[in-house]
Amino acid sequence: MLAQGHLVADPCFVDALDRVDDAGSRFARTTSPPPPGWLRAERGGWVNLRRQDAPLPRQGWKIHVSATEDRAEHVVDTAWDYCVRHGVTFKFLRSAVLHHQVNSKQAPRPAGGKLVTVYPADEPDLERILTGLAALLHGVEGPYVLSDLRWGEGPLYVRYGGFDAAYCFAPDGEYVPAVEGPGGVLVPDVRGTSFRVPPWVEPPAFLAPHIAALRTAAPGGFPYRVEKALHFSNGGGVYRAVEKDSGRRVVLREARPHAGLDDRGTDAVARLDNEEAMLERLAGLDCVPRLYGRTRHWEHHFLVQELIPGETLQEAIGRRHPLFRDGAADDSDLAPDGSALAAYTRWACDVVDRIEQAVAHLHGRGVVFGDLQPGNVMVRPDGSVCLVDFETAHADGDDGAPALGTPGFTARWARSGRSVDTYGLAALTLALFCPLTPLLRFDPDKLAQLTAWCELRFPVPRGFGARLRRRLSPPPGHAPRAEETDAADGSRWPEGPGADGLAALASMTEAILLSATPERDDRLFPGDVRQFDNQGASLAHGAAGVLYALHVTGRRGHPAFAEHVDWLVRAAGRTRWPRPGLYDGLAGVAYALDLLGRGDAARETLARLDDVDLGGCGAGLFGGLSGIGLARLHFGDARAAEALGERLARVIEGGGRLPGPADAVGLMHGWSGPALLFTRLRGATGDDRWLRLAQLALARDLGRCGAPRAGLLQVRDGQRWLPTLDRGGAGIALVLDAYLTHHDDPHYARVRERVRSGLGTELLLSPGLFDGQAGLLHAASRLAGPGSAASVHLRSLGLHCVRFRGRRAFALDGLLKLSMDLATGTAGVLLAVHGALTGEACAPLPLLEAAPVGPSAQQTAGPPAQRPVGSPA
Repeated sequence: MLAQGHLVADPCFVDALDRVDDAGSRFARTTSPPPPGWLRAERGGWVNLRRQDAPLPRQGWKIHVSATEDRAEHVVDTAWDYCVRHGVTFKFLRSAVLHHQVNSKQAPRPAGGKLVTVYPADEPDLERILTGLAALLHGVEGPYVLSDLRWGEGPLYVRYGGFDAAYCFAPDGEYVPAVEGPGGVLVPDVRGTSFRVPPWVEPPAFLAPHIAALRTAAPGGFPYRVEKALHFSNGGGVYRAVEKDSGRRVVLREARPHAGLDDRGTDAVARLDNEEAMLERLAGLDCVPRLYGRTRHWEHHFLVQELIPGETLQEAIGRRHPLFRDGAADDSDLAPDGSALAAYTRWACDVVDRIEQAVAHLHGRGVVFGDLQPGNVMVRPDGSVCLVDFETAHADGDDGAPALGTPGFTARWARSGRSVDTYGLAALTLALFCPLTPLLRFDPDKLAQLTAWCELRFPVPRGFGARLRRRLSPPPGHAPRAEETDAADGSRWPEGPGADGLAALASMTEAILLSATPERDDRLFPGDVRQFDNQGASLAHGAAGVLYALHVTGRRGHPAFAEHVDWLVRAAGRTRWPRPGLYDGLAGVAYALDLLGRGDAARETLARLDDVDLGGCGAGLFGGLSGIGLARLHFGDARAAEALGERLARVIEGGGRLPGPADAVGLMHGWSGPALLFTRLRGATGDDRWLRLAQLALARDLGRCGAPRAGLLQVRDGQRWLPTLDRGGAGIALVLDAYLTHHDDPHYARVRERVRSGLGTELLLSPGLFDGQAGLLHAASRLAGPGSAASVHLRSLGLHCVRFRGRRAFALDGLLKLSMDLATGTAGVLLAVHGALTGEACAPLPLLEAAPVGPSAQQTAGPPAQRPVGSPA
């Protein structure tokens, strides 16, 4: 989960938590020198202290200390004094700002409450410290640390876990923190939202009463049976439940004391109090859920509300919007037809009218809703609407802006009185047609562009765009933030080759290079927060992928390019616990370094793979065996690649499975990745068995596909159809194309065309290469043929395009921050747009380029020996 601290650390980009500006809120102990004989280090926003002559075990029982905001400094001082006096290793958050972020509503739930961590040397030490700190911190309250066992009634919590950094593969194929199990085997160090002890660890006897108290508080006496969790946050959850006595189905809204803080420091319980008061004030309105009561269980509070039948407006938009549909457009015809667009427009305008009436009813009772957005509107089966989630609702006339709000549906100049709802309703209206409203904060010109597009694509009422521009524009005299002030570069976004296209490619390149921070060790280019898992070096989210995109698009002539490659070489060497995979780890970094002309560094990086246990590695291309195998093959190590291929083959032929989600599908995590490796092994060895295995692997993914309409083929994901590169049809089509370069297979050639025909979805909510519009553009360009949808995707990327320091850039999935990386950001868009505008085949995804077809890799004549089970006709 993306923590709030990652979002507030920088106005434009996701950044590390310790980059938050907290200079004015540092705890006094943060700047204190270490005591004599102690070592001090600061990392990730934590200040770490340990005595030089007190080595710690690699793992054991650790203590977390929690506190409310007003007692945080006292707790830090108390822990410092106690730990230094007794020679105990510990760490603490450096500031009140970081403490607030860890306990904010958007923070990851397992991290909530942790202010100080203490590392006892052994179990007797654990008991002494717990007893001593409990006496010193009597009466202190704080958020419950969900992953831990509470010691008594105070702010101390314990769990068994790792002290040193170690990593291993989890059963789902993820590379996660680890502890050492019996026999020295590394196993996942589970850090969830409930207290767990590894099966081989016997809790010390002095913890038994506290474990018994936790079991006594188990939900057996809760008067409701939870059917489904609808939403989670650090402040609590929202659940669909059944009242045990009456059988009535209800919604439970949970609040955790001292947790889920908003911008004012108000906790989830106080907001639940506010929601209860607002619902009582609005009782009797059909557009508001009925309030059935309130209950408390264990330490958590619950508001019991009416279960509104139907779906959220967000779900309704996703299901109904005609331009989200599969294969919606191609070069010759911007389908769907006018009747579908008109029908959707009528429905959307009717919904807006109903919401406007609902808001008027609230205002009639003196209540401002405060957070109008599609997720907070329920659409009943009869078309009527109901507003839900009243935690930010407030009396009209109350001073101060709501302390929470949804990005894209709030504005700094509309944060008091009814103006909050006026702006929210206008943003919601725009989102019904073009759900890219979060982009407005990056680029003031986006409002005119998005409203004009709505008027072009939908038969909206006369004056639609003008009304929205009037309601969503800042008032005269508003001073934009820094990220809104840069002048555009003056070039139009291209819809085809030409001067505009060259200008756009140059502009994206400049944006990427302007964002570079070579003075930092943790990342070079800003991107997805996951790059911090691997020192900012990986292909998907780090420097390797960005430099790869600049290299293969011919944009490596910048004077700083060699310096950036030097940075990547250093990052590859300093990663202590690296992931091994192609897109998330060593294999991809080695491949990129080799391509960038740093052969020695590439081989050194690849050699580190020999020390990584791949026993728990999954099958996929992103971080699994198939991606690593392709990297081995690139470096000429066919024997190692074949060994990995054989491990995958045993699963395909024997019906077993590897770690990872059983339902994983697509290029990055499904069986299209192994199919690509098998195809490349056929090219390298001439052994036709690899082609048969490629058929079977492709059949596994194609078996999860269906036909959303005649002539198309896409991946089915519940009620959705996925066209994307990572998990959808675009990635599968690219592997089918690679397979067909080695094998004349008429059946799979027809399947490829059906998948290709489903790549015309006009509007995705992400611009990214892996999960968004750029991925469809890339696949459509690589698979060019009659009805290619490349121009459609170029136009849609123009909607997503914003500016960074006057240059063209793109946002992460969710559109909350900009990104420069390959998977989610501007580098991936650059690669896709370059291929579409130049027609060059020199800018493929890493290791997806067509391998040379030599004597051992000629196309096999004739039809395939068999049609794999699960392969669609």
